[in-house]
Amino acid sequence: MSSHSALPDGDRIEIRIPADGVYVATLRICAASLAARCDLTVDDIEDLRLAVDEACALLLPHAPTGGSLEATFTLHGHELTVDTRVKPVDGATIDRAGFAWTVLSALASFVDVHSSDDRLAITISKRREAARP
Repeated sequence: MSSHSALPDGDRIEIRIPADGVYVATLRICAASLAARCDLTVDDIEDLRLAVDEACALLLPHAPTGGSLEATFTLHGHELTVDTRVKPVDGATIDRAGFAWTVLSALASFVDVHSSDDRLAITISKRREAARP
């Protein structure tokens, strides 16, 4: 059994849920729990929970009925990266000009949209920020 005091380095957790908004809470809870494991601040954890919610909100309209939403959480020291993805209907793109994208970009330390292996993905990461005055 490993020590709980050491920060994680490269641990990965993968979750697949139905592509339905009612299941997104599962990913938010997982993100908050893992962010605490990375020793993020309470404010950083809340930002990450909201960022995961926004990423899912941007992806879910592109998932086919009966499809799934996949998430991979990767822990590195004081940083958590969340890669959310769906197998989209043809021609799907993420609206980077809308309010949801603006909110997502403000909440996360890093945001990227990419396509690979038939999946449309949004990757976000949150790292522990310096103490706020």
